[in-house]
Order: sequence, then structure tokens, then C-alpha cells
Amino acid sequence: MRRRLSLALALSLVPALVSAQDQAPKITGIDWQLLAIDGQMTDGPATLRVEEDGTLSGAAPCNRWSAMNTATLPTLTLSPIRATRMACDRLADEQVFFDALAAMTAIAPDGERNLVLTGPEGRSMEFVIERTVCKTCKTDG
Repeated sequence: MRRRLSLALALSLVPALVSAQDQAPKITGIDWQLLAIDGQMTDGPATLRVEEDGTLSGAAPCNRWSAMNTATLPTLTLSPIRATRMACDRLADEQVFFDALAAMTAIAPDGERNLVLTGPEGRSMEFVIERTVCKTCKTDG
């Protein structure tokens, strides 16, 4: 009788464990918008997208970029970052972004809408799920 009760109790916990795993925040397949580098808010547009195959890509302040994570998440070991070569007046901001990104060694969700990349000596990059602008929405007034 005890065996059956123990087995029934163990089996009743399986859905809860599966549900907890399903609730872990997803980071892949989402466009993330840069908020801050090393705790400093940024005003330049930059994005990050993490794919299941290890590809990271996005937009820096001037150019599109991509790199491959050669480690298993949550660890980051990025291949050299490839980028298009368009000129713009934000190339200095772009270099700050690329330098920070290349230094990151780990990635983790921070709640459901935030993503934090961390590196040595307290370095960090903070992202939020990208907000889109509704071009057809109407506002009162």
C-alpha cells in the first residue's frame, strides 16, 4: 500500500515539474532591444536575437551584425562578430556596442521581459523585449 501511495504521489508531481520547466522565460527567437551597457542607459538603437542553433544577430547603431555562440547557453563564447559596413554618424556608439558584446560570457533572462548579458569585471548589457510602433493605431485627440 505504501508503494502505491509513494508512486501516486511521485506521479502527481510530474505535471508540476513539467509546468515549471515550461514557465522558464524563453530567450530564443525574440528580438531584444538594448537598454544599457555597463549600467549606462543607451539612446542608440541596437538589437539582439538569439537562435536555437547558437546564432546571435541584430542591428547595431549603424549596421546589421551576426556572430555564433560556440558554447552552450547560458555560457557565451562568441565567434568574431561580422557586420555590414554602412557609414553613419553613430559609428563610435556602434564600436562601444561591439566591444561590449564581444566581452560578454553569459546570458540569462531577468524576469519575462528582460535579458542580461554579463562579462568579466562586472560588465553587462541589458536588453528588453523589443517594442514595436503601431503605425496604424489611432489615438484620442
